[in-house]
Amino acid sequence: MTSVTKIPNNMKEMKGMKKIIKNTIKFCLFISLVSLPFISVTLAIGLDTFLDSFENPEFYLCFQDEDNLLGTNTKNGEHVIIQRSTHPDFDVKKSDSIIYCKNTGEMTCSKIEIVNKMGSFEKYYTVDDNYKTSYPIYEEQIIGKVVNIVDDNLWNSISISVWDASINNLNVRALVSD
Repeated sequence: MTSVTKIPNNMKEMKGMKKIIKNTIKFCLFISLVSLPFISVTLAIGLDTFLDSFENPEFYLCFQDEDNLLGTNTKNGEHVIIQRSTHPDFDVKKSDSIIYCKNTGEMTCSKIEIVNKMGSFEKYYTVDDNYKTSYPIYEEQIIGKVVNIVDDNLWNSISISVWDASINNLNVRALVSD
């Protein structure tokens, strides 16, 4: 009699274990699906920028360049991630692409070719297609530098949108201050 009662108990235990394993697999799949956009963005913009964007969301800007405002640097519709010039660690080096206001008031994007430092005063120069240097660009004219340009496709659009919404709603300061 005791052996007959143990068999159903083992079956119940087996069913319970199967249910636990099934629920664990469902939970892992859910976490993986929720994490995929963040993993994609991390691969696109880099881990340091990804983590810094959650700590300092006000220093990052993302826009989709639908009208090719940045000129030849992007294709229509690509997502442009910008680190604003107000970032505490903002630094422009040769070969960085910056977004700045020209003397005419027009916003443009160019690659820095020459950095001229005189003490704490810096001037930047770009080179056009004819290898002529531009007028000097001063620090006050710089809006930010391009951190990365992400191709426009459905998955990248979803990932960038989730990341952009998250940095303003899930940042460290918002969690600590409330």
